[in-house]
Amino acid sequence: MVKATDGWVAFLDTNLNGSFEDEMPLHDYRQGRETISLGTKPITLAANFDEVNGAPVLDFFFDTGGHGTHVAGIAAGHNLFNVTGFDGVAPGAQLLGLKIANAARGGISVTGSMQRAMEYAARYAQQRNMPLVLNLSFGVGNEVEGRAVIDSIVNAFLLAHPNLVFTISAGNDGPGLSTVGFPGSADLAVSVGAAFPGAFARPAQPGTPTAADVMGWWSSRGGELAKPDLVTPGVAFSSVPRWDTGNEIKGGTSMAAPHAAGLAACLLSAMLQEGRRVSAAEVTQALRASATPFRGETVLDDGAGLPRLDAGYRWLLGGHQGSAYLVRAPGGSGASAAFRRDGLAGPGDTLQLFRVRHVAGLRAAEFLLHSNVPWLSAPATVSAGARETEIPVTYQAGAFGAPGTYIGAVTAWNPSDSLAGPLFTLANTVVVPYDLTAKPLYDERRAIGPAHVQRYFLRVAQPGATLQATVTLPDSVEQRATARLYEPNGQPFRDGEEVALGRADPGTARFTVRAEDLVPGVYELDVFAPPLTGVTATARAALAPVDLAEAGAGGSLEAANPGTATATGRAVVTLVGGERAFEVTGRGVPAETLTVRVPEWAARAVIDVQMPREQWSVFTDFGVTEFDSTGQQVGQGAMNYAFGRHGFDVPAGLKGHPMTVELFPAFARESGARPWRTRVRVRFLLRQPTTASEGTPITVVAGGRAAVPLGRTPLVAVPQGFAPLVELRIHDATGQGLDAIRRVAAQP
Repeated sequence: MVKATDGWVAFLDTNLNGSFEDEMPLHDYRQGRETISLGTKPITLAANFDEVNGAPVLDFFFDTGGHGTHVAGIAAGHNLFNVTGFDGVAPGAQLLGLKIANAARGGISVTGSMQRAMEYAARYAQQRNMPLVLNLSFGVGNEVEGRAVIDSIVNAFLLAHPNLVFTISAGNDGPGLSTVGFPGSADLAVSVGAAFPGAFARPAQPGTPTAADVMGWWSSRGGELAKPDLVTPGVAFSSVPRWDTGNEIKGGTSMAAPHAAGLAACLLSAMLQEGRRVSAAEVTQALRASATPFRGETVLDDGAGLPRLDAGYRWLLGGHQGSAYLVRAPGGSGASAAFRRDGLAGPGDTLQLFRVRHVAGLRAAEFLLHSNVPWLSAPATVSAGARETEIPVTYQAGAFGAPGTYIGAVTAWNPSDSLAGPLFTLANTVVVPYDLTAKPLYDERRAIGPAHVQRYFLRVAQPGATLQATVTLPDSVEQRATARLYEPNGQPFRDGEEVALGRADPGTARFTVRAEDLVPGVYELDVFAPPLTGVTATARAALAPVDLAEAGAGGSLEAANPGTATATGRAVVTLVGGERAFEVTGRGVPAETLTVRVPEWAARAVIDVQMPREQWSVFTDFGVTEFDSTGQQVGQGAMNYAFGRHGFDVPAGLKGHPMTVELFPAFARESGARPWRTRVRVRFLLRQPTTASEGTPITVVAGGRAAVPLGRTPLVAVPQGFAPLVELRIHDATGQGLDAIRRVAAQP
């Protein structure tokens, strides 16, 4: 780096000939938009210079994943691929790229990076007197809704910058309820879900129109949060780096959020041309008021629906005034919606209070309230309080007899301007689950309409149970569907992603939750149909006759029978690998590592990381990456929730050698780093499990318990500190019940 007359410049040996004499100086991108390309699949880099105490600070800016380039093209691309008129949503907008992630550590965000990016963008726009729309196509799962530190940072930032619109992706953990991630859960941000454009389901053909847009099945849904705010197209053909050619079509709420950002930019620009500088509250309400919900979807699916730019523009021209309100459903958290995942607490649990506080824009003196379902009622009008308004809503208890999902909304309107659209929404959900302890679920040949979701909520009250859920297509040759299982906190099932069924895929999806993985509570099983065709599916869910819990230090397990009849079966013990648990304490920002030796017999490695739920809220994410002894990355799985599991096939060169697991925290606040703790469980699995004992009879009377000895485990050379990992299965003697399954570290 050299300081020239026009500022700091960098020289890079791009041809690796050991000399800078044949290289051109690279200036700060802000000066002349200079870039440089490196590599055989060229990566385009830009330089950002800063100066601290007279010394240069150089950052290279480049896209290593293709994600940011694609998002930018959706928001503001112009003449993409040199095709005239192939534009993003707001082709006249200026783009400011801000990186938040470190690809060397599993692609996770960097401590304080989101906060720094927001503040930098605000300063940049303020110095140039330019309107600003921020987009963040990023998110991880909520553990305790309303408690994430990054959400509070976003809210405070937007209160300090009332003219700034901030669009954030809602997440891709749908269609399960209560899956909107943070920071898309921030109250004052525009949380954007994804629609699936019909052009990607059935492009226009002669005599055949393009298919209609539908709700994106992967788009995260609300539950404890009244989010998303709206949806926009979540699949797009857009710009990519040169090395990513062939991947121009990408999908996700990451693609929907920049579409909404582009709409906001168009509205801001249009109103500036009208001589008006509108607030974020006005732009946001214009988008919501212009939106049309998808038929059959609820406020938790698509929020206000799919906005229309022309209608939003007319809303602003009409002189309506926007406003922003914070809504809370009291109950010990920051939830903005009422969500009863396990039915009503009792016959008297029919009153729900909401607290509403005005934070920006026009303050209404009175609220006119409307309910959209018969079982949910509210006062016709409520006067606004000086600081906060308490609004009661009432449930009709008799409406919740059958298992199912009951979703209703009360919308609040300003009587002085009813054409302005709802001011806020009070979202209410009552889930009546199937009680699997009392009776298995068997729903035969359920018809599911195109792009629709059939949800089954499954109550599993007792720890140590084994749950199995299956979805079968009676006609798997002609029909297709997708199934997904969710844990009680809304997290996708830790041991399996969504499963495609039919056509080239199997006709049955099977989810088995072993006893050591089961979380007592209400699981959600979803079946969703393709965008153009419905499907007929059969869903089943049941528990094994006995529960399995650890009874001692690797010596035996205990079988408990919660049923009303005696359970009999055969206990089979199988050696599946080895495991070791580590308690890891972090000092703050620095990464922490642990090193283990990989056994020669290991076919697969599985890494579990568990942290306290309340601790998760201080991060923006948390990297878990595995390296070999040379520093080469062999596996990675950035956490999306307080529990994370990922696995990888062990490469031949890693067997018999050390493997380092790195834990890399990313705190929301740059100054918010603090000690943290996790429990890390490392498992190595055999390619072919070995039977240790077979056929041991077991009988457990109704309501009783019985010890199940594991016996002597076959010898296996496990690394130091590891124990053999065995799997106990109790086969039901009748041949009709499910196997009870638990994996446990045993004494050799």
